[in-house]
Amino acid sequence: MTVETEGPDPARLLDAIADVVMAIDASVRVVYMNAAAELRGWRREDWIGCSALDMIHPDDLGLAMSSMETMAGKPVGSPIEVRVIHPTEGWHLFELLGSNHLLDDQLGVIVLSCRDLSERRRWEVAGGEVARFQAIVHHSSAVTMLVDVDGRIQSISAAITRLVGHDPERLAGTRFSSLAAPGHEPVLEEALRHRAGRMLTTVEVPVRSADAGAPRPFRFEVVDLCDDSIVAGYVVTGYDVTELHSARDALHELATHDALTGLPNRIALNQRIGDALVRGSAHDRVGLLFVDLDRFKPVNDLFGHDAGDELLVAVAARLTSMVRSTDMVARIGGDEFVVLTTGIASRQSIEELARRVELELSEAFTLRAGVATISASVGVALAETSSTVSSLLAEADQAMYHVKSGRRDGTAPKARRWTERRDLASSLVGAVERGEMVAYLQPVVRTTDLQLQGFESLVRWHHPNGCILPPVDFLDVAFEAGLGTGIDVAMADQACDLLAGLGDLAGQAWVSVNMSASDLADSGLVAMINGTLTRHGLQPDRLIVEVTEQATLERSGIREQTSPHVTLRELAHLGVQIALDDFGTGYSSLTHLRMLKVHTLKIDCSFVGGIVADSTDRSLVAAIVSLARGLGLHTVAEGVELPEQLRVLRELGCDSVQGFHICEPLAPAQLRDWVEAYRSGRIGVAGANGAAQSAVAPV
Repeated sequence: MTVETEGPDPARLLDAIADVVMAIDASVRVVYMNAAAELRGWRREDWIGCSALDMIHPDDLGLAMSSMETMAGKPVGSPIEVRVIHPTEGWHLFELLGSNHLLDDQLGVIVLSCRDLSERRRWEVAGGEVARFQAIVHHSSAVTMLVDVDGRIQSISAAITRLVGHDPERLAGTRFSSLAAPGHEPVLEEALRHRAGRMLTTVEVPVRSADAGAPRPFRFEVVDLCDDSIVAGYVVTGYDVTELHSARDALHELATHDALTGLPNRIALNQRIGDALVRGSAHDRVGLLFVDLDRFKPVNDLFGHDAGDELLVAVAARLTSMVRSTDMVARIGGDEFVVLTTGIASRQSIEELARRVELELSEAFTLRAGVATISASVGVALAETSSTVSSLLAEADQAMYHVKSGRRDGTAPKARRWTERRDLASSLVGAVERGEMVAYLQPVVRTTDLQLQGFESLVRWHHPNGCILPPVDFLDVAFEAGLGTGIDVAMADQACDLLAGLGDLAGQAWVSVNMSASDLADSGLVAMINGTLTRHGLQPDRLIVEVTEQATLERSGIREQTSPHVTLRELAHLGVQIALDDFGTGYSSLTHLRMLKVHTLKIDCSFVGGIVADSTDRSLVAAIVSLARGLGLHTVAEGVELPEQLRVLRELGCDSVQGFHICEPLAPAQLRDWVEAYRSGRIGVAGANGAAQSAVAPV
């Protein structure tokens, strides 16, 4: 039995509820509002059929949409607090609670219960927690303030007094931007105009002190709550970041400066060079001095590393005192310094500065441990329009290397710009495969009767531009680019092929090939030499491997490489002869003569050039010949260009000679004709008395 009861009209009950009740359909459009909506200022005819989302603050839309999505599958959602538009009073804080009836055939809506929390929130703020909250804020190390919509400070915490001495009461009513040091007010004004909603706006400005002292750096975080019915303004938090700035500056100093000398390091130097290149012009060029200290290691070894550090600091001070305030002196590692200078009009002016640096650093340094004397090798580079930071540094570094090499060897190699070396290295790639590298053979004859003894293989690059380049023009770059060993191996193969091609005409003549430290470090070199000799049908004693003493001193530190000493011993065991090239210009250790099983000493042309007029050079050559004779070694003098030099070498007992006076290096196409003519006596060289002397040299 159904019991029917009478009661109030449900529609009138809904209109009697103090909270706003509305219904929205699946597309979030308002289909119903109770009478309470009118009391809140909403005209129902204005909103029926409109999107309920238009009533919600833009910053709260995400929360409202997420809440609606979570209602799927349950009858009642979770209450949320959002700002809802009021027709005359701006934004009010509402609590929304939804009931899902979309699947109800009779209703088909979501019912929202909307309660205005603005008044209650004001009551909560005015409650007993306020004093406690105020005490927390005023004792915080951060400055907290409320700024109204007009940009005036309404209240500010006591931290402002502790940090910069201002009285909070006197700041009330003043503009927020007035806290900034003069000239920085627009930064704070812009922070308020940004209107980022409840997102943070962060700015840093110097804040003026009450006692007119130095401003202190502050970071302000601004939250825009102007649309909040309770706050109705900006909440600003300020932090004194003096210590943070100090720490940041200290980290930057560590990252960009050398800890020992205090000079800028490579990072700072690169930045400064880049800036200078941007500003430079044809009449205001950028120059670099690459300074490398010579004889620095002996100071460390003699006096200790503390004295070495003291010397580096003194060098830094001396360099800094020599340059202008607009220039930069940097230490880029070890005993290497770089001077960056601008406003250079010509290469002559920067080279003059380099000479002054060398002269200044050659003056003795007085250290706590004693007096130290060093020198410096200085390379210079002058920027061009195409220069980059890397290319300019590389060019200065290479120039320094050439200066140092020239002093060590007594000759200065040809200096090239970095771009030239790069282009040259690029052109060298594939030169062997293209047949551009050609072995020329220079005859070596016996000093006494000028009989042909053998040949030295000398590489020539038949460049695509039509020039024929000697090794001094490209071989150093080839080894830097990792192409040198390939060239040497190819020249050994060509030289053996040319010698074998002479057949009986060559008799027992040999051919010598030059090998570098890189070649000797190749563990496969011995097998390659053996294969080359076998392929061309030559006995091992028909081949001489020429090495410099410096090359034999290298030590391999790379896996799959070997020691030059091991390679040379294996070559000697194979039957190949070993010649020590440029003897007398390096270390000239007797130990190496014994260890390396040397067969031939080659007397450097720098000694041969002076034996006629210079008694010292003559004595040195005589000593080398005497040493070789005592050890049972063969001697070959290089660079014989005059008949007088040949005469003196014959008097001194030198075994063999080569040079332009005998014959220039022969191209492969010239070789057979020359040998036939020389063997037959149709051509000869000048004898000791200067008269033409036939080269009767039977096979």
